[in-house]
Amino acid sequence: MEHDVQQELKEVTKKMQTISWGRIWVWVVSFLVILGIGFGGLVSYASSYENRVLPGVSIGSVHVGGMDREELTTFFREMNNKLVDAGIVLSFDINGNTQRVYIESSVVAQDAFFELIQMNVEQEVEQLLSYQKTGNLLIRGWSALLVRVSKPQLELTTVMLDRERFEEVVAEKLAPYIEEARNADIDVSSIQPLLFTTVSSTVGVTFAYQDIIGKIVAAWNALEVPEITIVRIVQKPTLVEVDLQPLLNRLPYVFDGGDIDLTYTDEQTKKESTWTIFTDDIAQWLEVQMHEDAVGFGLNASSTKAFLEETIAQEIDQDAREAKFAIGQNNKVNEFQGSRPGIVVDIDALYTSLNEAVLQRTWDDGRYVTSLPVIVKQVEPAVKTGEVNDLGITEILGTGYSNFSGSPTNRVKNIRHAVVDKLNGLLIKPDEVFSLLGALQPFTIEGGYLPELVIKGDEIKPEVAGGLCQVGTTLFRSVMNAGLDVVSRRNHSLVVSYYNDQRNGNPGTDATIYDPAPDFTFKNDTGNYILLTTNMNTQNGDLTFTFWGTNDGRKGYYTEPVVHRWIPTGPAQTIETIDLAPGVRNCQSAHPGAETSFTYVRVLPNGEEEKEVFSSYYRPLPKICLVGIEKKIIPEQTCETLPDGNINCSIIEQTGDIVQEGVTMEDDIPTINADTLTQQDVLSQEDMVDPGQA
Repeated sequence: MEHDVQQELKEVTKKMQTISWGRIWVWVVSFLVILGIGFGGLVSYASSYENRVLPGVSIGSVHVGGMDREELTTFFREMNNKLVDAGIVLSFDINGNTQRVYIESSVVAQDAFFELIQMNVEQEVEQLLSYQKTGNLLIRGWSALLVRVSKPQLELTTVMLDRERFEEVVAEKLAPYIEEARNADIDVSSIQPLLFTTVSSTVGVTFAYQDIIGKIVAAWNALEVPEITIVRIVQKPTLVEVDLQPLLNRLPYVFDGGDIDLTYTDEQTKKESTWTIFTDDIAQWLEVQMHEDAVGFGLNASSTKAFLEETIAQEIDQDAREAKFAIGQNNKVNEFQGSRPGIVVDIDALYTSLNEAVLQRTWDDGRYVTSLPVIVKQVEPAVKTGEVNDLGITEILGTGYSNFSGSPTNRVKNIRHAVVDKLNGLLIKPDEVFSLLGALQPFTIEGGYLPELVIKGDEIKPEVAGGLCQVGTTLFRSVMNAGLDVVSRRNHSLVVSYYNDQRNGNPGTDATIYDPAPDFTFKNDTGNYILLTTNMNTQNGDLTFTFWGTNDGRKGYYTEPVVHRWIPTGPAQTIETIDLAPGVRNCQSAHPGAETSFTYVRVLPNGEEEKEVFSSYYRPLPKICLVGIEKKIIPEQTCETLPDGNINCSIIEQTGDIVQEGVTMEDDIPTINADTLTQQDVLSQEDMVDPGQA
């Protein structure tokens, strides 16, 4: 019996196992089918949005889900135009009344159209079409379902606002509603005697619109028209009348320091310039300022900077210059432009320096700054000189300067022929001794020079090539600033104002030339070629020579000339001449003589200093006047010895022989330019190659 029971149990168990596995397989198969259907559905769902925005997506409150590229592009373009047309509205309260200011989203400036705010339609379209579409189709299908359920509200990401132009427009629109707070100040009406009045402080009204830009961009990001409420706030002055009281007794110190000079030395020409800030200017620009919790008298930034820009920057500022180099006939450089850094006056830094100098007068007794250097910035050129030639012409070695303003026409033409046609572009070989006479000759009309009327002795006659000592003097200064070896130099015999040193106005740094002697010569001891370039400005009379080459580390400069003794001119002289009409009087001014000297300093590449003292003697010349007289005829006579030993003379006939009575000039009386006899400058006989320098 037991056996039967066990047998039945086995059969029942076997049937149950068979039934369980069958059901499991049914369930598994069913699940797989359902899962496959689901995966297929997700893949199909993802595919259906491959080129469309996922469902449920909105920009702000605007639904864009399901839009394809074309629909989305059209939508964004229309919204951009709508927002631009709607503009921007700023509202604020004035005494309980709401005031609205409309700002257009597009402006016209300098004949061009500008959008103050805009979106990048193409980029926004790409970003929305790719939103949550990463991974395979299955993952992307699942992301699409989640997006459909979550309904995300997105924002634009490419909205750009032109901050600078927008702030200008806002400032212009709100200007009628703004009142700037005014600090207590003073108004100086007179310096001697010192008279001034106190200007009362006032409360101002302005707007807290620093966050306007962020709010406008946020509105556009949500595709909403910007309507921004801004707050009008009271602005208190930082200085009131009570702050000025302890300061007023310091006001005289501001003017006790006197004028302030602003100085600048051109690195190339060594030309020094000075601009003066007079005490009257300081009085006009003066204002009370707060600096680091201290109150003092400073200069109004707007007025002071306007002066610096209009008077100083206009003369100093230069654009950067690119290099050019080409050698033509006669081994001269016929196309050259040396690279030069751009120079710009640093207006902000210069104002700060000047303002601090005035403030210092307020706080410290006796600390009076009376001179300040002009501060400049440099901009390097793109193409430098050394990159356009293989002769070692890479940089400026030195520059010389003189001024010929006031010269007669022929003198100017002679100078121009010498510096433009003869010298500009000359290449000087290594170890060459350069002769200025050799470079400028021949001194003839056929050679390109013109005559100048001169007085030689008591005769008026033309001399050719007047004015060339201007060239010698300028070249001499260039050589010294370049640190080159001066071989021969001779000063003029008279003090000539054209050649007075530009720094202190004293004579001494000139060089004369005369064919065949004296000559001005120097040696190129740099070991490389040297290029000479010239610049002649007929408007202001500036003459500038520049040496270009390879700087081996040397430096050169010369001190300001010192006059050790002035020599009186002596009494005036009158000379009668038949070469002027009777009664006509031409005079040249007296020229005091002088003994001067200066030191030429060469700092060699090894650091060794070479000093050479150039001493010059200029002889005095009295005032000399030529006066025209009548011609007189001497009757011709013959004489014979009589038998008694007496001499008997009788007139034979009248002849045309002419005599001139009066003072006869000595042989060493200088040659004088007849065109400018009343000017100060004259020329001695050893300067005859430069007869027109007066």
